Amino acid sequence: MTKPRGVAAEEGQAAAVTADTPTTAATRDLVGWALQSPLRHEGALTDKVARRVLATALDVDERTLTALDSGALHTALDRLRGLVAYCDRLAAEAMTDDLTGALRRGSGIKALRRELDRVRRTGDTGIVVAFFDVDGLKAVNDTDGHAAGDQLLRAVVAAIQARIRSYDLVFRYGGDEFVCVLVGVTLAQAQRTVGDIREKVGRKTPGHSVSVGIAEATADDTPEAVIGRADAALYRDRAAAG
Repeated sequence: MTKPRGVAAEEGQAAAVTADTPTTAATRDLVGWALQSPLRHEGALTDKVARRVLATALDVDERTLTALDSGALHTALDRLRGLVAYCDRLAAEAMTDDLTGALRRGSGIKALRRELDRVRRTGDTGIVVAFFDVDGLKAVNDTDGHAAGDQLLRAVVAAIQARIRSYDLVFRYGGDEFVCVLVGVTLAQAQRTVGDIREKVGRKTPGHSVSVGIAEATADDTPEAVIGRADAALYRDRAAAG
């Protein structure tokens, strides 16, 4: 939005900016209306929560306002949209493990902490943590090379992501360890999901498997506490398998 020097008042109207519903922005100086310009829908940037229109402010003399090329404004907004998209990509890359596409450990633990806080705040129940360990990864690396080991890790994460829902979480905890956070499920439901994941890993990577430990979060849990119980359950699972 352009704001001239010596502005006495500004008037504007909030409107839905769509392809079918054009809207205008107007700025008034001490004499009268100086500029009234249509806004393109593709030139509007909104955030996903507050639906606020993002714009840039230009300090120009009021005598030049009527000659201001609206194309320059659209170009500036296009550049701003590109900058927002670039920042979004950087944020996603900072949160994501480069090899597997799962969340990084720090990002995953923060997300789990938010879920636990939500449970305490709302009284909801049903957060189950599953701790996965890829069996025999070192042997794969030693025998077939690290590229084969990397492919195995990616296949395991793909199997997990294919079975969980969009609001569940999976993050890389260590080299061959992954944590999956299942939200709004019972322990029995989580066990069925984990069983499906193990079967899918076996189908996608013949001859390979994962060990899994499951723990149900309590109201007083920290991320470290519930992950620790799931990790301990994993070792019991591996010992039982021989």
